[in-house]
Amino acid sequence: MIDTAASPAATRVASGRPTSVRTSRPRRPRKFKQVGITAGLTAGGLLMVVPLIWVALSALKRPDEILRVPVTWLPDDFFNYDNYVQLFAEHDFGRYIANSFIVTGIGILSSLVIALFAAYAFAYYEFRFKEPVFLLVLALFMVPQEALVIPMFLMISEAGLTNTYLGMAFPDLFTVLGVYLLRQFMEGIPYSYVEAARMDGASELRVLVRVIMPMVAPAIVVFVIIKFMFTWNTFLWPLLVAQDESMYTVTVGLVNFAGSEFNQWNLINAATMISMIPTIILFITLQRYLVKGVALSGMK
Repeated sequence: MIDTAASPAATRVASGRPTSVRTSRPRRPRKFKQVGITAGLTAGGLLMVVPLIWVALSALKRPDEILRVPVTWLPDDFFNYDNYVQLFAEHDFGRYIANSFIVTGIGILSSLVIALFAAYAFAYYEFRFKEPVFLLVLALFMVPQEALVIPMFLMISEAGLTNTYLGMAFPDLFTVLGVYLLRQFMEGIPYSYVEAARMDGASELRVLVRVIMPMVAPAIVVFVIIKFMFTWNTFLWPLLVAQDESMYTVTVGLVNFAGSEFNQWNLINAATMISMIPTIILFITLQRYLVKGVALSGMK
């Protein structure tokens, strides 16, 4: 005997009408997971910020305050800027900063121009052994710069470029990262744009400058930021090439405050804070382009 008092759900199934089944999802474990991730990221951020805070506070201390036991975090006088004044009055730290800007500017300009032309050729030209040549260029990534220090130093010594800005920027005149990064972005641009510009009579240089460069602007910004950070913070090569103190960069100038018997920690901390300012300003200024470049690279 068939039961005629069927449930509404059974009636909907029998009639072919769609049914909706409500399932309760466990939200508590997911919430705990999010809290754990947030706590871990916060702890990691604090671990990175704490040393920076310590350096900033120590830059306002006198030498006896830094060596005081027990250690104190806060300086006795928050308006003590004698360390910064001493940097520029007694050690010509402003000249070190100017040298760093000149060397970094030469490296960024030269490597960017070479990277743009090379990436344009690899992206929009077809020539023999194109891929093997590109792989050979990428192979330079595997060669550490320290392994090339002696050959490069002999080259610039023979050319008489020691103790010059061009000699100090010599390793940064060309960067493989720029070629690779810009080529990947250019390959994402439809070739029809290049063909249309050529049909309109535009030269290859005009196509690159007026059509391609605006489209790869996020990649250019990413490259400029990375290149600035690496060139600004380089130490070994300027130390070898800059034979006169007036040619020292910021990183080499910091060594002057570290003696064999006593380190001037107050000046080291103040110089460290000043050396970080250009990088921070550049990152904040170009941050939106950097985020856009990373987002576009993730969509490829």
